[in-house]
Amino acid sequence: MKLLGIVTAYHPTIEELIRNINTYISGIDQLIIWDNTPGGSSSLDNALKSINNPKIIIRRSGNNDFLAKPFNICIKEGIDNGYTHILTMDQDSYFETTGFSEFVSKVKANTDSSTMVFCPAKTENKLIDSDEMEVDNTITSGTIYKVEVFEKIGYFREDFLIYMIDIEFGMRAKKYGYKILCYPRILLNHFTGYARKNKLGCRIDNYSPQSTYYIIRNVMLNWKLYPKEFSCRTKMRFFKYKIGYRTAKLPFEANSILKLKAVYIAFFHGLIGKSGRYDI
Repeated sequence: MKLLGIVTAYHPTIEELIRNINTYISGIDQLIIWDNTPGGSSSLDNALKSINNPKIIIRRSGNNDFLAKPFNICIKEGIDNGYTHILTMDQDSYFETTGFSEFVSKVKANTDSSTMVFCPAKTENKLIDSDEMEVDNTITSGTIYKVEVFEKIGYFREDFLIYMIDIEFGMRAKKYGYKILCYPRILLNHFTGYARKNKLGCRIDNYSPQSTYYIIRNVMLNWKLYPKEFSCRTKMRFFKYKIGYRTAKLPFEANSILKLKAVYIAFFHGLIGKSGRYDI
């Protein structure tokens, strides 16, 4: 097993990023940090120089390339260099205690050729009483992929850019007959959005207008790609919470007018099947 790690960084808090990397760096052979900060982050460069870890290299284009494109570039580089497995990470995720070394050991021990994707559990799922279980999907952060899965079914959809690239990939893997295995006792701390409660006690996710757009649009694009996987009830819940409730809470958030615009443009683009980059 030769394991390449890839973590994307966008205006990272350097101390937190290094802390998070330290929870898994010892268990991988090389780590590529893809710096999505426009123009690059000099503080990140300086931090890596001070660490002086030969396992860590940095890549950047000078622009924000989101997730799918950087992951795909690095995965192809890994395949060319003989890596057998790929770990994908977000900058704000980290493993608890010695969880990552145990995770790698379990992946190594798995001999089922149909299992191509392996994932930990997020900390909120830590009450699941099972050593391992097959799941329908997983997030990119903390997930290990066999490189064969990319060679057999393709890479992350770059026209999705960021949100739902993991869900779409998981559905595609299942469609091809491959399994996703979760180890519930391996815990990953993963943070989404910037959730808080307002004065009325309502949960506010505080996603940016751009993120709001991609979340809503890409969910709807996934419905078109995999219509049998989404029930009417699931779609109605999406409209209720991601469109209805999301819109109702916008007055309590910053940039509320731009976010409202993002919601309805995303809804329209989802209906007509528009993918690719769109700047709000």
